[in-house]
Amino acid sequence: MLNRNESRMYSPVTKWLQKHLESLFKRAEISVYDTHTTPLNEVILRKGFQHYFESNIWQTFDIRIDIAGFVIRKNKLDCVFIECKASQISLSHVSQLLGYCRVANPLFAYLLSTHGVGASLNSLIMTYNRSDILEYYWEKGHKPRRMLLAKWNELSKNVEFDTLLPPGAASNIGILE
Repeated sequence: MLNRNESRMYSPVTKWLQKHLESLFKRAEISVYDTHTTPLNEVILRKGFQHYFESNIWQTFDIRIDIAGFVIRKNKLDCVFIECKASQISLSHVSQLLGYCRVANPLFAYLLSTHGVGASLNSLIMTYNRSDILEYYWEKGHKPRRMLLAKWNELSKNVEFDTLLPPGAASNIGILE
């Protein structure tokens, strides 16, 4: 059952992602949607994005992302995912988004919670240096793509970037443009 507090995040997080992507990719076409009720492959078809894929692999994207962003630049489409949680981010939440990321390989993937990262997950990443559990795509000669975890501030309707995990991830967000 959908947590009512989680569903309240969808609209402000969608607006935040639109502005965030527009600031990162000034010359790109940006589209962001609340997609929690629709599989990603249906969203791609309904919005006419299927022609950006080199094959029909998009048809296999039978996953439900809370918020999906699309960045179109130089006739290329990149996806951005956000999963919203109204409880502390746990390893099971990471596993859910990691699975989605392994299927569709987004440019960015955020896991946002109004309660931040849970203690055991934070310890795994910070104390035991296991930020590798957030990795989902490895391209030779590049840093691996990692999902980003952070606290969502309901009052400011913004990501609290000082809570962003893995450490140092904030400095990497803007280098892709």
